[in-house]
Amino acid sequence: MPIRRSRNGSSVARGHRFQGGERDVVIFDSIDAEPLAPERLLSDTTPSSSASNLINVSLSRARGKLVILADVAYFRRRDPAGIISRVLAAAQRSGAVVTG
Repeated sequence: MPIRRSRNGSSVARGHRFQGGERDVVIFDSIDAEPLAPERLLSDTTPSSSASNLINVSLSRARGKLVILADVAYFRRRDPAGIISRVLAAAQRSGAVVTG
C-alpha cells in the first residue's frame, strides 16, 4: 500500500512505508481484536521479528503525539509478554490510556 496523501497534508499507510520519515502525529491501529484470528502482531513473536520492527517503526515516527488504538484486554489475554502488550502496559503505567 503506497502512502496516500490528502489535501490537508495528512498521510495514511502501513507502518513500514513510513520508515525513515517522521510525522507530527502518528495514529497506530493494532487491528487485532476478537473475534478475528491473531495477525502479525501476535503470530510473529521473536525479538527481531517483522512485528517488532513494524511496531518500532510505527511508534518511533511520532514527533509530537502518538495515538495507539488497541484492544488492550485482547493482547493481555493472547500474549501477555509480547511486544505490543509491553507497549500497552507502559502506556497504562504512564496514565496515558483512555478506555471506553
